[in-house]
Amino acid sequence: MLGRRRHADDGIDDDREVIVEHGPSLAKGPALLAGSLLVAFGLASLLKNNDFPRFSSSFPDADVNGTNFLGFEVNGWTAFFSITAGALLLFGAAQHHLAKLMSLIVGLALAACAVIAIIDGQDVLGLAAANFWTKVGFAVAGGLMLLNALMPRRTRRREVGPATTAATTRRDRDDDLVDDDLPARRRRFGRPNVAGDEPATTAAEPRTTVSDRDATPDDGSVSAEAPDAPTTTHRRP
Repeated sequence: MLGRRRHADDGIDDDREVIVEHGPSLAKGPALLAGSLLVAFGLASLLKNNDFPRFSSSFPDADVNGTNFLGFEVNGWTAFFSITAGALLLFGAAQHHLAKLMSLIVGLALAACAVIAIIDGQDVLGLAAANFWTKVGFAVAGGLMLLNALMPRRTRRREVGPATTAATTRRDRDDDLVDDDLPARRRRFGRPNVAGDEPATTAAEPRTTVSDRDATPDDGSVSAEAPDAPTTTHRRP
């Protein structure tokens, strides 16, 4: 049902977050391959026939003839169209969205060349020579590039939620354990500063001050603050 609400027993955690990580592009490879083939075909065709009919006298409805190359009728403008289309595809093969954009532009251009050549009969706008196989090549290449413009990019979804929180809590607990294992800090004169040390005196022992200790020494010696007493010196005969 469209209006069904999710309950707690559905097994879905509303607090979780989903991170989408981009993977490899499925449009860059075909663009690179098609661009390389078009550039290679255009350069080879240009070596076979480098005749460029004048734009002013031939555009748009002149009758032009080319040279047969691998079954395709080509001339200078046919090779130029192929090289330009291939170069655009190679340029776009560097990034996913750029590859899709260039595939769309090249696909529309080659499909238009195929349609114009079919309507005209033997050339494209009186410039590029085209026979049956040239028209088929333009149509196939244009259709493939239009399909390549729809190719997606692979993605991977990673859920982040309570599991991450538990991992963070466990890591904090481990840090506390490590801190407890560290040696106790030592105070002045090398005495350890440990909490819960026993006091210097207990309840059964009376506390004494410095003045009391000086007034009543335990060993019977004279205090520094007591008055000087006369001393007797015995001489040996």
